[in-house]
Amino acid sequence: MKKLLLFFALAANLALAAPAAPITSPEEAFGFKPGTDRKLADWMQLTAYFQKLASESDRIRYAEVGKTTEGRPFIAVTISAPENLAHSAHYLEIQRKLADPRTTTPDEAKQLIADGKTVLIVTCNIHSTEIASSQSAAEFAYLLATGNTPEIRSILHNDIIVLVPSLNPDGQQLVVDWYKKYLGTPYEGVSPVVLWHHYVGHDDNRDWATFTQVETRLAVKLINEWHPQILYDLHQQGADAARIYLPPWVDPIDPNVDPLLVSSMNALGTNTALEIAETGKTGVLSYGVYDFWSPLRDYIAYHNGLRVLTESASANIASPINIPFDKLGKGIGYDAKVATWNFPNPWKGGIWRLGDIVDYQIDAFFSIANNAAMHRERYLSDFYQVGLNAVNRKSGPYAFIVPAEQGDPAATARLINTLRIGDVEIEKADTDFDADGQHYARGSYVIQVAQPYGGFAKTLLEIQHYPQIPEYPGGPLRRPYDVTAQTLPLLFGVKVVTVENKFTATTSKVTTVTAPPGHFEQAPGVQGYLVADDTNSSLYALFALLKDNVQVYRLIGSGVSPGTIYIPQQAGIEAKLAALAQKFPIDIRPSSEPVQGSALLVRLPRIGLYQSWVPSMDEGWTRWIFDQNGIPYTRVVDADIRKGDLNQRFDVIILPDSFPNAIIHGHGERDGRGSDTPEVPPEFRGGLGDQGLDSLKAFAQDGGTIVTLNRASEVYATKASENVANVLAGVSNKDFYIPGSILQVSVDTSNPVGFGATPTVPIFFEDSPTFQVSGDARSVASYASDNPLLSGWILGGQYLNGKSAIAEEPVGKGRIILFGFRPQYRGQSEVTYKLFFNALFYASSQATALGGAGTQAQSVTGHAGGHLRVPGSEASHGE
Repeated sequence: MKKLLLFFALAANLALAAPAAPITSPEEAFGFKPGTDRKLADWMQLTAYFQKLASESDRIRYAEVGKTTEGRPFIAVTISAPENLAHSAHYLEIQRKLADPRTTTPDEAKQLIADGKTVLIVTCNIHSTEIASSQSAAEFAYLLATGNTPEIRSILHNDIIVLVPSLNPDGQQLVVDWYKKYLGTPYEGVSPVVLWHHYVGHDDNRDWATFTQVETRLAVKLINEWHPQILYDLHQQGADAARIYLPPWVDPIDPNVDPLLVSSMNALGTNTALEIAETGKTGVLSYGVYDFWSPLRDYIAYHNGLRVLTESASANIASPINIPFDKLGKGIGYDAKVATWNFPNPWKGGIWRLGDIVDYQIDAFFSIANNAAMHRERYLSDFYQVGLNAVNRKSGPYAFIVPAEQGDPAATARLINTLRIGDVEIEKADTDFDADGQHYARGSYVIQVAQPYGGFAKTLLEIQHYPQIPEYPGGPLRRPYDVTAQTLPLLFGVKVVTVENKFTATTSKVTTVTAPPGHFEQAPGVQGYLVADDTNSSLYALFALLKDNVQVYRLIGSGVSPGTIYIPQQAGIEAKLAALAQKFPIDIRPSSEPVQGSALLVRLPRIGLYQSWVPSMDEGWTRWIFDQNGIPYTRVVDADIRKGDLNQRFDVIILPDSFPNAIIHGHGERDGRGSDTPEVPPEFRGGLGDQGLDSLKAFAQDGGTIVTLNRASEVYATKASENVANVLAGVSNKDFYIPGSILQVSVDTSNPVGFGATPTVPIFFEDSPTFQVSGDARSVASYASDNPLLSGWILGGQYLNGKSAIAEEPVGKGRIILFGFRPQYRGQSEVTYKLFFNALFYASSQATALGGAGTQAQSVTGHAGGHLRVPGSEASHGE
């Protein structure tokens, strides 16, 4: 045995000998050293370099994991000793066994720990203007490919490093192209005026709980395959902040994160901060700004690994920036000008360069990688222990049950598949069963909490109770850093039951779920067909029918649920409806009698989606939802709206969530950010301006509909507005503050915007306005109490009671529909999509009467002071 160990040690030493053949450096490949002022390698150069490095070094492996949204390679670069790479399947199997202690005895685990390697995943450049880490990644890999110091030999022998040079390659390329375009001009170093992810911009780091974007799913695929002990995530923060941040995290920490992980993250972050400081670098912050509450920006800690975040101060992309000491800022837990226990040596100000960021990141990377190597057995042992804690969980609920009977099969399938992407184990009941005194039908889903990633399931399925943390004893409440709620059953509109006590059921494992096909009941001699409008699928089907030039009505007469979809008999309709039922889980039933009464004749809405040159993530999320579901739209910019004549092109114009100042005024010459910040090019300055606002007013007066989302509603709803006023305007955030919580509103289902909704609906409220409605305006949804909180955190709920969350204001022949929240929030709030879609259909509808002789159609785009009133709505409310 001793001879065998000696042999492997010798083999490892030989394998780690200095490379015999020359290995290309980044400087040789790019023509400059990473971190050089005003020099950036783009994604094509980076991928070519990593491929070349892998061909020259047996310590490097290059793999394309998949394609990005725009079709670029999403890559992973695996770095370790050649012997480790040659046996990567063996180490993957060790990781798999340690990740699930149910399959591994303690004695087996000891042997696996002795044999295993610390797996460290390094993720760079998720936020594309935080460009430095995409450059640092090339330097990391080169130094490990060529180095032969004791530290590097230890890292290569004890670690397997999976380097992701960019989590957003499309954005990396976009930012480099933009930067190079304006290099040497007055606009050098300004951020792009478009989103740097095709759809979601900065929100790509808020996608770790719902996995909507392809890049998120590719990264999760890597994590699920490797089961890393540590994930090092490189970010940048504001230029006036600390030079670099590391954990410990500030409170609160999600109680679903294992305490052993929290202690380990604290220790590793603190050690890394110390080792960076030992190099003589200043401005190193630990314990500040960033809490550890939300799974939207963290995946690994719910999968039993450490997350180490660094946030480095930014330059102007790759251009140096001058920051005087007195211009440095402050954040939660620190002031960048004041020495404290967690920030002992402030940076003194001056010139800050891309190369400085790269240097700090290299120090942090090697400190973390070396720590992972030195304490290999501890990290593997703790990893196994955290898994043991998860599968032997005694506290909290026993399980969550998703009953078979659901109102929206597609949303239910999405919830189950979201959990499965996150490696959560789910069972489906083969027979009826009972739990906590309730009966559940066959087909119900069971998610036990005592499983390796039960904490991930729990944090997504339970109600969040964000703690009340005062700024100091007896002082005001400290405002949360980020959103405080993510309860997916509320956001998806899916019923999920928490079960406290153990039960038994006959079940089968679930891999993925597909929503069942719809049902189309065809019968001879029918007058038409009816579809309930109470799911998103029914509205997607309505869009599909209108795109196919099918004549469709929404019924509003007595005896039907308002908004019921009616398709009269017409040529070829049965074949179209049969195909529709296969695509969407909807129930299409025949109507043997002629349908009579009030109705809306619906056309396919001609949608204009406003794109500000101050990029709005909400605009991107809206496009994502439209593109995912085949909803046609046209993007319009300031100049398009200023031209006027909008009614010739559109029925409805959407103003996505954005600050009203950004919409009206856009970028200024300096954008108010100070003399060291570059200007935006002239063609992107200014917003809608008076001319654009006049064009929108004329559009509404001539029958168009304007739909405003969240803060964009403040363009029209100010404190002094006559009919729809924002009651929160001017209220201090010390008196009212909701940074991201789930609230309950009551909905008027007689209004076309409320068609198909339940009487009460959860909404996602994030820095939102709230309306006082008077005069000719009408409230569509409103708050019914001082405390409408369903999940998260609220301060000042009394300001909401009796006020409106959605308002409709008539303007000439048209209207403005103001949402005091984001109905399509981050592609998550399925339960309020229908309210948004209804607003779009409302814009292209005409009132008519079915079954009456000589009835003339009347436009519902209406007149000033007029609203569509639904006859008999009280009788059909909530059906």
